[in-house]
Amino acid sequence: MSVFDLGSLGEVMVADVLVWGGGIAGLSAAITIKERSPGLDVLVVEKATAGWAGKADRGGGILAFLTPDDDPEEFIRFHVRHIGCFLEDQELLREYAYTCNRVLDHLDAWGVRVARERDGSWKYVKTPGAEVPWGLAGVDLDMCRRLRQRARDLGTRFLDKVALVDLLVDGGRAAGAIGFGVEDGRCLLARAKAVILASGSQNYRVLPMWSCGRGDGIAAAYRAGAEMRNAEFGSFVNMVHAASREVIFGAEDHMYNAVGEDVSARYRPGVQPDICPMAAVAWYREHLEGRGPVRVKSDENVLQVGSEILFATDLIWDRPAANAFWSRLWEKARSAEEGWGEAPEVLPGFVGEQSPVRVDHRMATTLPGLFAVGDVSYSGSAWTGAVPSPPGRIRGSGLMNAVWSARRGAIAAAEHAAGLEGLPGADDERAAGLKERIYAPLGREAGEASGDIVRAVQAAMTPVKYSNWKSEERMREALGMVLEAKARLPELKAQDPHDLARCNEAASMVLCAEMFYRASLERKESRGWFVREDYPETDDAGWLKWIVLREEGGEMRLAAEDIPIERYPLKPWGAAGGRGRAKGGGGEKDG
Repeated sequence: MSVFDLGSLGEVMVADVLVWGGGIAGLSAAITIKERSPGLDVLVVEKATAGWAGKADRGGGILAFLTPDDDPEEFIRFHVRHIGCFLEDQELLREYAYTCNRVLDHLDAWGVRVARERDGSWKYVKTPGAEVPWGLAGVDLDMCRRLRQRARDLGTRFLDKVALVDLLVDGGRAAGAIGFGVEDGRCLLARAKAVILASGSQNYRVLPMWSCGRGDGIAAAYRAGAEMRNAEFGSFVNMVHAASREVIFGAEDHMYNAVGEDVSARYRPGVQPDICPMAAVAWYREHLEGRGPVRVKSDENVLQVGSEILFATDLIWDRPAANAFWSRLWEKARSAEEGWGEAPEVLPGFVGEQSPVRVDHRMATTLPGLFAVGDVSYSGSAWTGAVPSPPGRIRGSGLMNAVWSARRGAIAAAEHAAGLEGLPGADDERAAGLKERIYAPLGREAGEASGDIVRAVQAAMTPVKYSNWKSEERMREALGMVLEAKARLPELKAQDPHDLARCNEAASMVLCAEMFYRASLERKESRGWFVREDYPETDDAGWLKWIVLREEGGEMRLAAEDIPIERYPLKPWGAAGGRGRAKGGGGEKDG
C-alpha cells in the first residue's frame, strides 16, 4: 500500500526501524542500532515520555551479574536445577551466562552511573544468607534519562505521548504500527522495515511500582499472529506490609501464623534464592485453615534491614537519584506502618510480570520483521524457565536482561532492515479496520468504563487461590470471570484520548489474563513457580514442554511443544537415565 493511501487514515511517519517503547530496553536498542549502523533511521514511539517511562527508574537499581568469583557453569547448573527447573532453553541460558556482564560496560559507556570501587572494578554485594553464584551491581535511577540523551545525541528520533495499539503487516510480516496521540487523539501510522517491541510486561495494574506494565505490545503481537510461549508464568508476588503495601524484602523466610508456628520452615524448605510461590500459598492456606493472620518477625529479617541500607543510603553505593527515591518511599511506608510493632502482618502483593512474546536467540518473533526485547519477551525467550520473568527469582536480572536482549534484538533488527531495498507495504483493509476498532470507544454515547473491566480482571488474577495455588476447578472459575469481562469489551466507552488509551489497556489485560488461564489449564503438573493443588508433582515424563499459543481464525490455539532436552547438557533424570516424577513447587532435584 502506498504512503498516500495510508495518509487517508492519519499522519504517516517513516523509519528504517521503529522501536515501540521508550524504557530501558527500547532506548538500549536504539543506541545499539545507531552505534553500529549510524545511517539507519530509528524512531522511538512512547505512550508516556521516553526516558521517564517503564519500570527501570522506579525499581531497586540493581543488576545481577557474575562476579569475578562466580563460575558461569555453576550459574547455569544452579539456574536449571533451582530456578528454571529444566524448562529453560539451556543454549540461550548459556549465551546469557557468558555474555551478560558486558551490559555493565555498555551502560557505563552510554553515560549511566554504575557504582565502581576505587580500583575501577564494579562495586557489588552478595545477597545476605544466600549462597548463590551471582552478585548485585548498583546503578542510579536516572539511567533512562541518560540513555535517552545518548540515543538523541546519536540521531535517534522520538515521538512521545503516542499510544501504539496494533501492528501493520504486509504479506505476513511486520510493516510498522498504528496508534493515536493520547493528548490530541490524532491517528498515527508508523511504517518501518523492522519493528522492535519494547513495551514491557503485563502487571495487571495492582502494585503502583509495577503498574506501568500494561501488556499493550503483547496483545498487539498476538493479534498480528506472533506466537506466545510460557504465558502461564505471569503471577509473580511479593510479600508486602498489610498497612503500606510496600515490599518487605525477606519476609517470606520469617513468617509465623497466629499460633506462633514457623510458616516459612514448613512451606519453604531447601535452596531458595528468592521468593517462591509457596510464600503466597503458605499465607493462603494458613488463613484458609484458621491460623491467620500471618506476620513476619522483623528482628530476624536482616534482608529488609540490608535492603533499606542498600537502596536508601550511600553507605554501599553513591546513587543520589536512587537514594532520594527510596528514602521518600520508605518514609511514606513508615508513616503508614506506625504502630504495627515488630511483627507486622504481611499479605501477598500481586505483581504479575507476564512476558510471553516468543523469540528466538536473536530476539526475533515468529512474525518476520518483528523483534521483541526486554520484559515483553522475557519468559517468551525461555532462558529463564519455569518462573515469572522478571525478576525470575534473581533480583536485578530484569535490568540486565532488558539491556542484554535489547542489544541482541537491535543487531538482528538492523541487519533485517539493511537487507530490505525498500519499505514494506501495508494491508490497507486491515489498517482501516484497525483504526475503526481502535477509535470505536470514542464514538459510543454510553457503555462500559475501562476501570470496571480492569477491576473485573484483577478479581480473577490477584487471589492466590486462582493464580498461584491452582486447581482446575478454581482456574475455570477465574477464566469464566475473564471471559465475562471479554464479552463486555465491545461496549467500552471512552471520554477522551486519554480514556481511549485506558480502554486499549483494559482490552490488553483481558487478553493476557485469558492467555494465562488457558495455558495454566493446559500444564498438568507443578514445576518451579507453577503450583497446582490437583497435580502436585513435577512430571518430567509428560511435561518437559513449552506451551505455545497463537491466534487462529479468531480463536486462541494452544500446543505443547517438546523441549529438546536430549540435546541439552543438564537433564532432570541424571546420568542413570529415565524420565519420571518428582515433588513440584521448588525445583529441588539433582541433574
